[in-house]
Amino acid sequence: MSNLVPSPNRGPRRLAERGLTTVEYAIGLLAAAAVALVLLRIFNDNSFFQTLFNWVVDIFGQVAGGL
Repeated sequence: MSNLVPSPNRGPRRLAERGLTTVEYAIGLLAAAAVALVLLRIFNDNSFFQTLFNWVVDIFGQVAGGL
């Protein structure tokens, strides 16, 4: 019910909060794009995959050797 009663102090502040939300979305999108570019750079490097593959194979070898 309080939404139906206009308040003189809510107008400008509410508009300012709306603008902050837009800025937060823009910063979030820029951060997501930066993370995507970093991940793209990492996953396009074949030596990264080779190192990761060797690490996983070594772990499986250690687990299987301990059985």
